Amino acid sequence: MGLVVCQIRHETEYAASSIERAVSIRESLGWQVPLNEHVIQGINVQVDQHVSVRPSSDPLARGWRLQNGGWLVTLQNDHFAIETTDYPGWEEFSATLGRLVRAVEKVISPRVENRVGLRFVNQLSHPEVRSPLDWKRFIGEDIFQEKLYSSVGPSISAAMQVMEFQPTPEQSLVVRHGFQKDQSTGRLTYILDNDCSHQGARPFESASIMETAEELHTSALRAFEKGTTEALRDFYS
Repeated sequence: MGLVVCQIRHETEYAASSIERAVSIRESLGWQVPLNEHVIQGINVQVDQHVSVRPSSDPLARGWRLQNGGWLVTLQNDHFAIETTDYPGWEEFSATLGRLVRAVEKVISPRVENRVGLRFVNQLSHPEVRSPLDWKRFIGEDIFQEKLYSSVGPSISAAMQVMEFQPTPEQSLVVRHGFQKDQSTGRLTYILDNDCSHQGARPFESASIMETAEELHTSALRAFEKGTTEALRDFYS
């Protein structure tokens, strides 16, 4: 697993800039880590005879970042997110996400949830893969681009495809997949990036958000199973 991210967008709530509230959220997570200010800088655009762009003296948004090993929580005025490069499984990830959502509901008190997004970026590798065509044993036949890899031959160094689905009227699933060379190891890895989301304004309720996260996880898991073969899943089990 390369990266797992869950982001919840809500209406602009400037209470998220408060260090006292950020400290309360940190305590709810049980993390003994520093708080790092995260400022998004605004810009000023002046149009006369020429167009000039320069940084604004005032920040566009001020928030906080909490880093705990391979985990990162970001708090901003219109969203918050949790991500990890050390995915422990859905049960533990969901439990940590739940603590964060409930803390934000209590401490920052957004009224409107606009979007819940859950993204799994899988960077897959296998010792038997020496060329793009070797991925045929491990990638689902519905998405594997055998004709492309066969026609181009060994000269191809990377190939990515993007597909978008709508599992339910409220959900969107964007699948980005293809192979690329890992610059650090030189291995031909396969990227299977499943990005699920629920969009549409509704009251901000932690129970509803967590229920949606479970539904998005189910969609992402089905996409992973559809995009891989049993041989690859056995290798990673």
